[in-house]
Amino acid sequence: MTDHQPLLLCSRCSLLAHNFANLAFYCFLPLIWLIRVGVLKLPWLSNLSVWTGAPIITLANNCRAERRLGFRSVSIVRTTYYITDEFDWVLNRLVGGSRMLTFAFEYLMFLVICLSARQVHAYFDGGILSPRRRRQFNPLELNAYRLLRIRLFVWTYGADVRTRETTRRLGEPNCCSDCTQVGFACICDDTEGHSNFERVRSVATACFSMGDMIEYTPGSKNATFFWPIDLEADRGRRYMPTFPDETSTAPLRVVHAPNHRELKGTRYLEAAVATLLEDGVDIELIMVERVSNDEALRIYRSADVIFDQCLIGFHGYFALEAMALGKPVMCYIRKHDEYLLHPHECPIINTHRDTLADDLRSLIGRRCQLRKLGEQGRRYVERYYSQEAFASRLRATYADLGMIF
Repeated sequence: MTDHQPLLLCSRCSLLAHNFANLAFYCFLPLIWLIRVGVLKLPWLSNLSVWTGAPIITLANNCRAERRLGFRSVSIVRTTYYITDEFDWVLNRLVGGSRMLTFAFEYLMFLVICLSARQVHAYFDGGILSPRRRRQFNPLELNAYRLLRIRLFVWTYGADVRTRETTRRLGEPNCCSDCTQVGFACICDDTEGHSNFERVRSVATACFSMGDMIEYTPGSKNATFFWPIDLEADRGRRYMPTFPDETSTAPLRVVHAPNHRELKGTRYLEAAVATLLEDGVDIELIMVERVSNDEALRIYRSADVIFDQCLIGFHGYFALEAMALGKPVMCYIRKHDEYLLHPHECPIINTHRDTLADDLRSLIGRRCQLRKLGEQGRRYVERYYSQEAFASRLRATYADLGMIF
């Protein structure tokens, strides 16, 4: 037996298991529908809303925000990243990390969702079930939600919708400019991306997008801006603002947290800082990578300036966390008026990979203004990105869709 044969055998067994589970589910869908009719009459299941899919921090935050509207919202993920584990249910943790039991629990939890959920929230690359094809929604899950008339709300997070040719048409720079992870970092292929988008949209009650992601999701709802910050977490201590010291004579501390260096333009930031150091400028760069969200926040508090990215063209959740902490944020925004929520109030310092060194030098020259920028960022998040603000936008969206509260 060659080294590759055990992996091939494992892959084939996994495929057979998925096929068998899918076939069984299709056979029992009529029975599931009949049981569901009775289950939904139970008062405590009348408004169950399930958030599932990629285990990113905004999923858990959105779930908690929706509870403000009176839903029994619950977040369920198959596994977690190192960044956060703030989900109600993590399947592989329940079974001690066993891949086989995690697979079984996927279908068991899917059955529970089909029997009891009024609505499901997921991303374009899938929900509770593992995708059959990379970054594409499992067809069984889509079909079940359609046949059982479960409302499906689909959100974007970036990699689930970004495709290569569409990205390149946006012009330079973009998140494909330096990418060497083609076919891995995002869905990438335009044909597959469009096919998956249309298939999901045909089932979804509504699709939500924002920022640069609207370029890939025609017909989506783009005014919900769904990355809220839980400013009340840990009794307000988690995001207690720490504004820059405008009288400090220490080197300007720039903090950058690249989860994907090639996509964020990290090398341009490193080159800009190196150039400034050669010129005798007092500046230091702190990188935050592969640490928990709590540890990352601790480091962010020490920053004078936060650098988000200079390629993608839209800010990330990282930028909003930084503003919540009272930090000025540098980020490349491609279409200021189209991508930002209340753009004229957003204090993000729009920077470009080609002007990054000059932009940093300018900040050092007006260090006395950093606190004011930090205060503006905190007010912006309080006003527009708190959980309360997001819940208000979500309520308005649900009302537009004819949902009764």
